[in-house]
Amino acid sequence: MARLHHKHWKPEAPGLETDLFTAAPICRSDGSVEFLPWPPAQKVDTSLAAAAKVAGHTARLREAVFQFIRVTGGATAGEISTQCGLNPSTVRPRLRELEGSAPWANGKLPARIVRTPERRKGMRVYVAI
Repeated sequence: MARLHHKHWKPEAPGLETDLFTAAPICRSDGSVEFLPWPPAQKVDTSLAAAAKVAGHTARLREAVFQFIRVTGGATAGEISTQCGLNPSTVRPRLRELEGSAPWANGKLPARIVRTPERRKGMRVYVAI
């Protein structure tokens, strides 16, 4: 049975709809070109399977994490994973991307959150900038 009225959510702000892990070329300053077809993963079957599962959805997941942090006024990775129903291994990379410190993003994402010194249940609290 098809969902006739189902529409996928797309972010409203310009630039947020770009997914980091599409097969778009990245031009380096030395003239070389690199392709990032998959999210970062370890060379282990379970890690590769998880990366393949989120490929194409990372922009939506990143925006969901950001909106949760913004609306709540600050949250930990544990709170985000519990309240949003996401695996913690999916949440933590999105936090790095939102901090602007993800090495796999190659500087393509601006910092939108900051990790504070505050802790809840041993986890750092992240707030929107």
